[in-house]
Amino acid sequence: MKIYKLLISAVFIVTFSLTTSAQHDHSSMGSSSNMNMNMNMNHNSNMMMLPPKTETLKVWGKCAMCKARIEKIALANGATTADWNVKTKFLTVVYEPERSSLDYISGKLAKAGHDTGLKSAKDKAYNALPECCKYERIR
Repeated sequence: MKIYKLLISAVFIVTFSLTTSAQHDHSSMGSSSNMNMNMNMNHNSNMMMLPPKTETLKVWGKCAMCKARIEKIALANGATTADWNVKTKFLTVVYEPERSSLDYISGKLAKAGHDTGLKSAKDKAYNALPECCKYERIR
């Protein structure tokens, strides 16, 4: 009988510790839009993991320095892989939908000065780009 009580207690403790360790605090997350996106995605704790998404996005730039910057920004903001083609101006990213989105990555690129097919960079951000990176803007 003692063995059964001990076994039931152990199962209860393990189950309780797993459920509490799976929860985390959203207050330390970055920007409010990032926090809202993560909170919305994590709202349903029973949500199944979605497969990685591969998408393309037009991103304006001109040179190898742009390529390095664009890919670095995409990778820093949720992409697991990023490849920007200098000639076609298309960025191909793979990301986990639970952690990022094409819209979110596009916003970060626009903040760095690169217009995208989804968002336009502010003039101040565009003007801060190095001279070799200044592309012809389409309005």
